[in-house]
Amino acid sequence: LDETNVGRAVKRISQVQSASTMEANQRIYDDIVNYFSLRQDGFTSSLTVKIIDFDHPENNIFRATNQYQVLGHSDKIIPDIVLFVNGLPLVTIECKSPTINRPLEHGINDLIGYQKAAPRLFEYNQVLVATSGAKTAYSAIDADARFFHRWRIPYPISKEEIQAITGNKPNGQDILLASLCEPARFLDFVRNFTAFETDQGRTVKKIARYQQVRAVNKAMERIKKADSRKSRGGVIWHTQGSGKSLTMLWLALKLRRPEESVNLGEMENPTVIIVTDRRDLDKQITGTFKRCGFPNPVTAKDSEHLRQLLKDGAKKTILTTVQKFQTQDDKPYPELSRDSNIVIMVDEAHRTQYKGLATNMRTALPNAVYFGFSGTPIDKKDRSTPRTFGTYIDTYTIQESVADNATVEIRYDARLPNLH
Repeated sequence: LDETNVGRAVKRISQVQSASTMEANQRIYDDIVNYFSLRQDGFTSSLTVKIIDFDHPENNIFRATNQYQVLGHSDKIIPDIVLFVNGLPLVTIECKSPTINRPLEHGINDLIGYQKAAPRLFEYNQVLVATSGAKTAYSAIDADARFFHRWRIPYPISKEEIQAITGNKPNGQDILLASLCEPARFLDFVRNFTAFETDQGRTVKKIARYQQVRAVNKAMERIKKADSRKSRGGVIWHTQGSGKSLTMLWLALKLRRPEESVNLGEMENPTVIIVTDRRDLDKQITGTFKRCGFPNPVTAKDSEHLRQLLKDGAKKTILTTVQKFQTQDDKPYPELSRDSNIVIMVDEAHRTQYKGLATNMRTALPNAVYFGFSGTPIDKKDRSTPRTFGTYIDTYTIQESVADNATVEIRYDARLPNLH
C-alpha cells in the first residue's frame, strides 16, 4: 500500500460511522476478519488490506495496558487491563479483589456500565472478562450478566502446563487467560468463534464457550491426523442446551474457510452437509446459519433437489432432513458422489441413523466423513451411535453443564403417596 492507501485504511478502521456500538462492532469485525480491498495506481487489481495477520500470529503486535483511561460521554472510565492487537483494543478485563462481597458480580456490572459510559472503546471489543482470581467469566459486548460464562476446563493447554508458567495451582483466571489469550489461540478464537445473529431487528453478538472451541478444534485435528477415511469422523456428545447448532456453524465455518481448510490435505474446501431428522430442527439450524451470516447455505427443497445438489458437488454447504434421502418406487438408492472431501454433520445422531434412510445416505456418499452430534448417544446391540459414526471426539455432560452454571440443577424429594 502507498501512503495514501495506508491513510485510507487507518481512517476506515478508526472512524466508523454507525447508529450503534453493535453496528460499529460488526462492521469493524468484518473488516478485520474478512479483510477489505483498496484500489491503487499501478496495480491491475485491488489490494487486500489485512489489519491483523491471522495466519502468522508472530507478525502482529500484542500489548497489555494497566489502568487504561478512556474519555466517555461525561467522564472517563479506567478499565483495569486492556489487551491490544496492532493498536486495536480487543479485550477489556476488569479485576476485583476476592475479599469484597460478590466480586465477580461487581466486575461484570462495571463492564456493563463502561459500555454505556464510553461506547467508543467497545466498538473494537471481541471479549469482555471479569475476574477476581479464583472466579473469572467472559462474554461479548451488550450481553446481560447471565451470559457471562466460565472457562472451567483448560484447552488445549493442561493444568500442569499452566502451573509450570505461574508456579501455583491454576485458578479460574489462569485457566481462562492461558486457554483464550495466548496470541495464536486468541486470533483463532476471534476469527472462527464469533457470530452476529439478527433476530426481530436486534443484532446479538455470540462468542463460543470453551466446550464449543474444544469440540470444533478436536474435530479439525481428527480430520487432519486420522490414518484412514473411516477414522476421520466421530461423535460430539454435548448435552442439550450447550449450543450444538452454533458448534456445527463454527465447525462448518472452519471447514469452508480457505485459510483453515488448506491444512486438511485432500479434504481441502469440502462440501458440508448438515442433516437433521425433523422439520423444526432443520428450520432452526437453517435459521441459525442464515441469521449468523454464514455464506450461501443451501436448503434442499425436496428429495429430487437434494440429489441434484449432491451430484453437482460444487463445494456447497447443504442443509437437509434425513427423510429427503428416500427412495422412489422402491428402487435402490443411487450412488451420487464418490468424493472424499464431503463432511456430513448429523444433528440428534442417536435417532434415525441405524436403518433405511441412514443407509441410503451412506450409499449415496460412500466416501464422506460423518460427524454425529448428540446430547444422548446410545450404545445398544442393534443401535450404537459410536459404532455408526466413530469414537467420541468430545464430551460435555449435563453434570459439567450444571458445574458451569449453564444448566439449572434439579432437586427432588421422593415420597410415597397416601393411597385410599
